Amino acid sequence: MIEQLAIVLLMALVATGAYIIQQEGMILHRLTKLWSLLPAFWQKPLWTCPPCICSVWGIPTWFICSDLPLMYLPVHVIGAASMAAMLSKYLDL
Repeated sequence: MIEQLAIVLLMALVATGAYIIQQEGMILHRLTKLWSLLPAFWQKPLWTCPPCICSVWGIPTWFICSDLPLMYLPVHVIGAASMAAMLSKYLDL
């Protein structure tokens, strides 16, 4: 159980970190210019919405760090999105 909570927290932290390092003045800000060329429905999961970012940035994190069965992935993504939403409110992002 603790391992699952740790994975969800890690997914949320990676997603929030991905959001932060793509903001103006940060190291990956130039990537946002590339993402802005994509259709609008891809922009939220790539760089504009911290909870939405969990679907793109959190899933690779899950595959790298987890050895749990694939059936846990949807629940972990939902949990990570909730955690990222709370983090973005707390950090005022």
